[in-house]
Amino acid sequence: HLCTPDIAKTFRLDDRAVGTMASFVRLGGMMSFFVVTISDRVGRKPIISATVLLYALFTFLTAISRGLASFTIFQSGAQIFLSAEFGVAIIMISEEFSDSSRGRGVALLHMVGLLGVVAGGFLYGRVADSRFGWRGMYFIGILPLLLVAFLRRNLRETGRFEALRNSRTPAQIADLKKFGSSIAHAFAPLTGPYRGRLLLVALLWNSVGLVGTPAVTFFSLYAKRDHHWTSAQIGQAVVIAYVIGAFGHLAAGWMLDRVGRKITISATYIVGAVAIYMLFQTETHSAILTAMIVTVVAFQAARTATATYSAELFPTEIRASSYSMTVNLLGSLAGLLTPFTIGALSRSMGGLGNAVAVVSIAPVIGAAIVMLFAPETRGVKLEELGAVAVD
Repeated sequence: HLCTPDIAKTFRLDDRAVGTMASFVRLGGMMSFFVVTISDRVGRKPIISATVLLYALFTFLTAISRGLASFTIFQSGAQIFLSAEFGVAIIMISEEFSDSSRGRGVALLHMVGLLGVVAGGFLYGRVADSRFGWRGMYFIGILPLLLVAFLRRNLRETGRFEALRNSRTPAQIADLKKFGSSIAHAFAPLTGPYRGRLLLVALLWNSVGLVGTPAVTFFSLYAKRDHHWTSAQIGQAVVIAYVIGAFGHLAAGWMLDRVGRKITISATYIVGAVAIYMLFQTETHSAILTAMIVTVVAFQAARTATATYSAELFPTEIRASSYSMTVNLLGSLAGLLTPFTIGALSRSMGGLGNAVAVVSIAPVIGAAIVMLFAPETRGVKLEELGAVAVD
């Protein structure tokens, strides 16, 4: 996303084409649903090891892509495994951390993830304007390959999944190996007693994605093209915003385990809605930077809070399938459609800023849904939460 203006220039893309490309890339994130659900059958450890390897491979292929079509295909493939990797990581933390610290565990994972974002911000101004251009950023992205050896040798399976695997009968194990059974298992949450919870969490992710997606997709293009920021200024803004944004994760983790899920989610959603509106409606460098910082803080906190909910509302046997369905499949519909929609509306509404501002009401709707319909899960054991179905 940092490289969006450079990629647009290379392939001669207008706003509509950028939005269309971004939507196709995000389709890969939705397809990660099928990868994550496999971890309910074979375990968390082998899937997360495979996703790191395949993400690095598709990132390398992106770097050597020769046209818009190949670039889009390879980036979509990379998104499949990036989204799956992160989803399985959230599930592992939810299953391994204590009931009183699950929120902080998820927050810590998001904070560590910010290291890569900050590194990208530092490097962007140097690499994008060098002879390597935007492709150089993707060559750097293959470094996670170094983690594969560690993951395969030193990462253990979660205790809850081991207990589930040991409780399976030979007939159940044989059934899990069948392709038809795998597909049925993947979509089982839609027809079971947890359907209400699944749809609730999916609505929350769409509330975030409706504004979070265009903010990530279009910010660098908006700043560089419409406000004449340099690559170095964009990189610096990202570094500052995401370093400070780490406090959003800390605050969310503390609030989740101290004051509860409902208040934390609602508060972060409302602050994020106001901030994203200001980000695309202000003019001066300092105002845009300030709005960018508040937006990142709010939405990093919102992601931590919503991800915690997504992983703890379902029992172990369908936790990965349900998480992935709410986050990567049903919960990504807004993220899939919004870049295309914003790009298409940009000209008729007088620019990207006005097009993005229209959707800033979405998180406020999400906050209302949480307060009216979501259960409070602070300090409740996963087994207790899994035993209670929502009508």
